Amino acid sequence: MQFYKHAYILRVIQKLHQYGSWTGKTHVHKALSLLRDLGKVPVPFEFVLYKHGPYSFEVEAELEQMRSYGAITMEPNTRGYGVVLKAGEAASLVEQSASLSAEVSQAIDQVCRFVSSRSAAELERLATASWIRYQERLDDPAEVARRLHFLKPHVSIVEAERADADVRSWREGSKE
Repeated sequence: MQFYKHAYILRVIQKLHQYGSWTGKTHVHKALSLLRDLGKVPVPFEFVLYKHGPYSFEVEAELEQMRSYGAITMEPNTRGYGVVLKAGEAASLVEQSASLSAEVSQAIDQVCRFVSSRSAAELERLATASWIRYQERLDDPAEVARRLHFLKPHVSIVEAERADADVRSWREGSKE
């Protein structure tokens, strides 16, 4: 087992709950993708730009493994779709087996505060805007918005501009 990877996921789940997220799988995927794009710490997962924004098949596999040994639980979401992820009875095994540095913990905290209680649709826009800006290296806001709209036609140009502005503002604030 790769407890180091599990420690990242577990800390994200714990912090998302702390900041009021219902903590579905989308929240975890997008938080880890944003953490990678933030560029402050190494993130041990690969992402692809997928149907609803950045997605990691590795994160999905690790979530299932963590559930299998009780490090996390997956409960049906009372909103009628998806699951709610929570630390499980064996979460302490992860914490004892792999500790995260203060720098990684602080970066996860910054990302989870930003993600907090946003909807899956908001997170799709934000994480995709971040992907375009920091993985595709487009830096002109109009270009980022056009690219996001091209990739996700259901996202209007105005929503794409707002998502990019939110990502830029958050990143500027996270430099402090």
